[in-house]
Amino acid sequence: MKQGIHPQSKLVTFKCATCGTEYKILSTSKQDIVSIDVCANCHPVFLGQANETVIKGRAEKLANKFETKNFKPKQKKKKTSNKKTISNFSEIKAN
Repeated sequence: MKQGIHPQSKLVTFKCATCGTEYKILSTSKQDIVSIDVCANCHPVFLGQANETVIKGRAEKLANKFETKNFKPKQKKKKTSNKKTISNFSEIKAN
């Protein structure tokens, strides 16, 4: 590595302004103490208080619009084919 071009790293204290928790992290910051707004101890996402939005499909939205209860969208029926296959061809030929 080339000497003199890399910033000096030192142990810096990051302090949460909300809960007061301090983290000591190796950083190139010129300050000894850095204030941060929120940390992992007080952020709502890490505490499990964040609202989870449920994404619904078109059928569920329509059901909610008309307030139907126990609405289940119709499933498509699979078409049965009358094609002769090798397994049932011998049965047809025997008849």
